[in-house]
Amino acid sequence: MPPYDFRQNGAAEQADDLATACVLCSHNCGLRVDVRDGALTAVRADPENPFTAGYSCNKGYTIGKYIDHPQRVTEPLRRRADGTFEPVSWDTAIGEIGAKLRALRKAHGKKCLAIAGIGGQGNHLDGPYASAFIKGFGSPWVFNALAQEKTQHPLVDRWIFGAPSTVYLHGDVEHADYVLVLGTNPVVSHRGSQATRHFGALANDPNRTMVVVDPRRSETARRANLHLPLRPGTDAAFLLALIKVVLDEDLTDPAFVARTDGIATVRQVIADASITDLAARCELPADQLQAVARGFAEAPAACIFWDLGVEQCPYSTLVAYLMRVLLVLTGNIGNPGGNGFLGTFLPDPGRGPSRKPPPVAPNSGIEALPLFSQLGYFSPNLMPEEIVSPRADRIRAVIVEGSNPMIQYADTTKVRVALEQLELLVVIEPAMTETARLAHYVLPTPVGYEKWEWSLFPKGFPEVYAQLRPPVVPVRGHGLPEAEIYYRLARAAGIIRPAPRALRLLTKNRSPRTFPTAFLGAVMALSRQTRQSANLLFWIYELLGPHLAAPPLAGIWALCHLVCRSRRDDVVRGTGFSGSTTAIAEQLFDRIMGHPQGVVVAKVDAERNLEDNLRTPDNRIHLAHPAMLAEIRRALLDPIKPPPERPLILQAGRRTMWNANTIHRDPSWRKGKRSGCVLYIHPQDAADHGLADGDKVLVKSAAGTVQTEVCIDKTQRLGHVALPNGFGLTVVGKDGQHMVDGVSVNILTSATARDPFTGIPHHKWVPVAVERVAG
Repeated sequence: MPPYDFRQNGAAEQADDLATACVLCSHNCGLRVDVRDGALTAVRADPENPFTAGYSCNKGYTIGKYIDHPQRVTEPLRRRADGTFEPVSWDTAIGEIGAKLRALRKAHGKKCLAIAGIGGQGNHLDGPYASAFIKGFGSPWVFNALAQEKTQHPLVDRWIFGAPSTVYLHGDVEHADYVLVLGTNPVVSHRGSQATRHFGALANDPNRTMVVVDPRRSETARRANLHLPLRPGTDAAFLLALIKVVLDEDLTDPAFVARTDGIATVRQVIADASITDLAARCELPADQLQAVARGFAEAPAACIFWDLGVEQCPYSTLVAYLMRVLLVLTGNIGNPGGNGFLGTFLPDPGRGPSRKPPPVAPNSGIEALPLFSQLGYFSPNLMPEEIVSPRADRIRAVIVEGSNPMIQYADTTKVRVALEQLELLVVIEPAMTETARLAHYVLPTPVGYEKWEWSLFPKGFPEVYAQLRPPVVPVRGHGLPEAEIYYRLARAAGIIRPAPRALRLLTKNRSPRTFPTAFLGAVMALSRQTRQSANLLFWIYELLGPHLAAPPLAGIWALCHLVCRSRRDDVVRGTGFSGSTTAIAEQLFDRIMGHPQGVVVAKVDAERNLEDNLRTPDNRIHLAHPAMLAEIRRALLDPIKPPPERPLILQAGRRTMWNANTIHRDPSWRKGKRSGCVLYIHPQDAADHGLADGDKVLVKSAAGTVQTEVCIDKTQRLGHVALPNGFGLTVVGKDGQHMVDGVSVNILTSATARDPFTGIPHHKWVPVAVERVAG
């Protein structure tokens, strides 16, 4: 690969009105920024972003604090024997890591290496290269945050519909007549499209209904037609009650019933359950549950809008399954105003089962599950036990990229023990994080505003949006994009071969008309011959990348061609392009490059949404999955009660306006506001424990203990407490000294309290005891 100066990213020291996006959460709201002397001086919402259209929350305006703070890593670091770090050259760091990886693989096999992370927030341009690297190494181990909350959805959608992992079932709130909100507070979290606008319109329309099911009387619940404060952990019982009413009162949709198998079996499994008993479990009035079931079933269009509250609860896979059962029975799948399969800008994997069985974690038997990818992800909860395992093929080396396991993963104590046992820990990060402090090597990468970046989170329906963001500020220090780091590591570890001479000649003599077809075809053919899929992307990166605005864009160029080959109709429907598939792909790449504010790149067929994603062999919906029927039986026998010594249920991770996961490392982004890292507790619970507002308390779980401050909050449910996530970071305070910003909630969470199918943690159901600190 010819020399390329990544420090010259093309960003100007002075610029106005540059299009970019917020990377502080998955919504990636469009922003416009002004730059003076290489720093952001103004940030505002972008009215030209086709998805967010001038919408943003308060956090987006603080992205300058993410770029510039005292903990930026600006050159490669190597850990000394005494635990301190020394700067080394890129050649030294890459060479030593590559040699260690070769030695580990030779001694212990391909499964010795794992990647933890990939795709932090809205920075997803690393994904193809990280995936190519780990596949090329031959390891199945990828621990990704999506598998800490959302992989039950593609699993259940595969069981019921045979749907591909590249789509995501989502509630069409904007067009729904009846919205059932489960486990989310979109007025604060901004979940979905322009959340406060759409939920505000919903709340203010007398002809539409919003029911919020949440233990807490949240900001969204206060706007609802009905708030149901169910007992924490009883979400499955709540959904079973609704399904029971729909079946018993024959409120099903005839058209959907006609195309669905297994309804009679589901009916039989829940036959002995009573609405009265299920309502009592939830501690809700039975007549209210019956009214909700009838309202949902009889509405012209109804959807379920969900998030972490029902994704990190007991029986989370069962809950995902039951939501789909309710939607199918009432005919609200694939219809406007119901729940539809959102498209992503990814190739269509086609129909039929995978030719290879998914990798399985040996200690738990939990399989890797793909989401927005054909690469399977393991829950981060499984990583510590696979490192400390006595097995000879245990994980011995981890590359952490776009993640901070010491803060983000459940059971901090176990995570630390596991990471300290590794023979090699490499952290690829812009900042000196809590995990980086344990690493053998820290490899700096620019933040998402100093390099080209991209987000793959699904947005909109039926349109598919893409936003490729150019750098808006110069690079700080000597960081390299993740793509370049993985490319160099792949060469140093012997994962990829040098590009063949034939490909080099093709690149050198490229013709705009014939090059794309010839080059991509040749790369794919030669990659198959070498039986090494990693060669495919890294050869494109090596040979085509230097001829683009930045080498990592080679992955987007390849993606455009792969999407057009498998989804030509969607692309044409969304863009109006014509010509050969290759010509359309080239137009598509140019369209993405020419619209830094974001642009429509495809459009799914809304009228065939269910038909296009119903890919079971017989093209029928299958509700009676044996694992879920057994799970229903188990749930009906489970009282879901905390142990008497830990009687309160902690919601580990409450979203507020002033927490931002772990990406912000400068507390001053809150502009002097109270951090919100407090234990929210109901007034009666506080009185029972002798607590006043502001008191210091110990919060004790089976995994650990933290000390924090009490905030008496009448919106909390009795017996239900909450602690925000994203705190416990060791940061630099105003006086220049290191300080710990709040407490990490994951000191309290357990890696083994998890869903048996996915490994997703029970973060929203953590039994705790609270004890006042004297003095």
